Amino acid sequence: MMGLFAAKSAVLVAARLGLGNAATRLLLHMALECWDEDTPDGRPARRYFGGREMAAVALGFTAPENGDPAAHQAVKRAVRELVSKGAIVRVRAGGRGLPAEYELLVSSSKPSAARAAVDNPVVLPFPARGQGVTERPPQGVAHRTP
Repeated sequence: MMGLFAAKSAVLVAARLGLGNAATRLLLHMALECWDEDTPDGRPARRYFGGREMAAVALGFTAPENGDPAAHQAVKRAVRELVSKGAIVRVRAGGRGLPAEYELLVSSSKPSAARAAVDNPVVLPFPARGQGVTERPPQGVAHRTP
């Protein structure tokens, strides 16, 4: 699965590390673009390969401005903050036609169903039928008989 669980974790990591707006946006973008688990074809989990232009779009620079020096500087600042605060690690510097590669230091494991059931029990807020509840259509909606 692509980045769902990594993105959920990235929100918490950003809050715990006190990341700024741009760094938080970039971390969330990176998390959504990475794989939550290693893939069968050998791509490792929590790795971002997106490149500066894609990262610039995550920071609000649309094409063609996402290739401008100002966009690249904004990406550099956000990456520098993410590295310095321990949210990501640079695995490979970009160059020679290859984008930089980063490992995200967030969890991307799927919560177990048993733990999720204990942490989030299902609570039904409405009484069951026949227990004094009169069913009415929402205001402004005509009642139809089946």
